[in-house]
Amino acid sequence: MQKVAAYLLERRDGMDDAAARSTETERTREAILAWLKSKGADPGSPAGSFEPVDGGHGTFAIESAQDGPLAWWMVRLSEQAPAGRCFATSVSVTTTERSVAVYAALEAGADTTQISPLYVDPRCPHVVRSLLGLAGSWYHGASRLDGLLRVAGFDAGERLAERIGDPDRTVPIVVVSEDYSGRVALADIDDRLAYDLAGLANVHRVDFDAAWGLTDSLGRVFTCFNGAVRVYWPGWAVTDHPLAHPRWTVERLQGLGDDGTQPRDRFRRKLRTLLMRTAALSVVRPRQIDAIRSAEARRVFTEMRANAASLEDYQQLAETYAEDNDRLRADLEAHQEKLKELETTVANLELRLRYAERPQQPPGTTDVDDLEPDAEEEAEQPAPQRGEVRFYKKLYSAPTHDILTAVQDCGCNRWENANKAEKAKKGVAKLEGRDDWQSIQHCAKCTGGGMWKVRW
Repeated sequence: MQKVAAYLLERRDGMDDAAARSTETERTREAILAWLKSKGADPGSPAGSFEPVDGGHGTFAIESAQDGPLAWWMVRLSEQAPAGRCFATSVSVTTTERSVAVYAALEAGADTTQISPLYVDPRCPHVVRSLLGLAGSWYHGASRLDGLLRVAGFDAGERLAERIGDPDRTVPIVVVSEDYSGRVALADIDDRLAYDLAGLANVHRVDFDAAWGLTDSLGRVFTCFNGAVRVYWPGWAVTDHPLAHPRWTVERLQGLGDDGTQPRDRFRRKLRTLLMRTAALSVVRPRQIDAIRSAEARRVFTEMRANAASLEDYQQLAETYAEDNDRLRADLEAHQEKLKELETTVANLELRLRYAERPQQPPGTTDVDDLEPDAEEEAEQPAPQRGEVRFYKKLYSAPTHDILTAVQDCGCNRWENANKAEKAKKGVAKLEGRDDWQSIQHCAKCTGGGMWKVRW
């Protein structure tokens, strides 16, 4: 079995009071038990089996430990599919001095030893979605976990840039940008990504003006506009290599398939897998868990030793001690196996990084390689030719001129002469490095900064 995803959800607001932590712990456990019951298991038993709705066989176990006001409680559910694949989901609730933390992990593997491809397409567990749906704010480290956020306007884009550059940020920010007409590259891709990445990343949909506010703050090499999608990992810095924060342009996204849903679903699977694998390697379970379980084991062992009054009691004590040793030995072996898996993963990532640093992809790329983010910025647009018609959209105003960018025809056909548009003319001249156009017109219908048609 290999871990394919991990989640950490923390309640912090209003958790300074012991009674509030107790109430929140109970509410969280009830939501997890409701999920367990929906699987067909009996939540009133500490362990048992059940029959999954899609066939196969399932088992579950509930464990707990207490150390004064600190508590740990976990449900582990394993399902064996008819096709021979195995899936395990463990969800624990840890009550600490100032918070209530939920740690969930997904594992996948096969139930037989066989060297053959094993396709796994993990999704956000229903239990995680149920917990995120409870009233109140969840955090992962210093960052609050939000649903889909919409960012509109240049100033809002600058504020988003501040969040991206926050050194204390602990979750990725995924930016889905709109083009100048307000559309995204793939239908509903922002909603779908927010659904897929719940609990793993905060997804923001930015309009055209906000995207330029983002660019103005982060710099062009870290831009995300005109339908592009980009992942900004925690720890972003202006000195980072642009490839460290992958971006997919609208051309790359729309070129993933021929129909409306295939490219969207392929990209969703790509990004979901990327975020889940990253979380599996980097999300750390609450460190208090080991301390609570160790304290519980010491307490039980001390009570048994104090109450031992006969040879049979001491024999039971020795058996308990041996069982604990066996469990610790099994845990050690599991950690050693996990270390080997991580070493293999690191080696694969290093290989992929070497390929990503090359100017071109290596020959023989697979279907998955087609989904790799852009390795280079777009080529600079060539200078306008005599008789060529170009269109420009105003982004915002500088003191002496307008800031514009080249776009596609808006299709409005409401062009009017712009004899007095001095700031716009200066903006075109600054962008193209020349002012020898034949005519310049303004669209009377477009809003949001203005659209200009220039015949060179």
